[in-house]
Amino acid sequence: MTGFLYFLGNILRWPALKPKEFFSLHAYFSIIYLITYTLSKNEVDQSNLVFTVGILAPLLIAIGQGLPTNCLDFKSSLLKELSNQ
Repeated sequence: MTGFLYFLGNILRWPALKPKEFFSLHAYFSIIYLITYTLSKNEVDQSNLVFTVGILAPLLIAIGQGLPTNCLDFKSSLLKELSNQ
């Protein structure tokens, strides 16, 4: 439960601490949604694939650029945050 509350607190603090990243991520998701909506209205069969790849692409790119795969581990995240302060 403590780990869940820790990550919930980080999610709630993120928009205030890094508003540029927050708005750019949500703008990206909105653009992907609009592209998917346009494709589905034009009866393109692959619109669901475009949506799935578009939503997963930032996560896959971040992992490829060195995001540690244990980033959701409570202990390692807490140690990392404490070492930054």
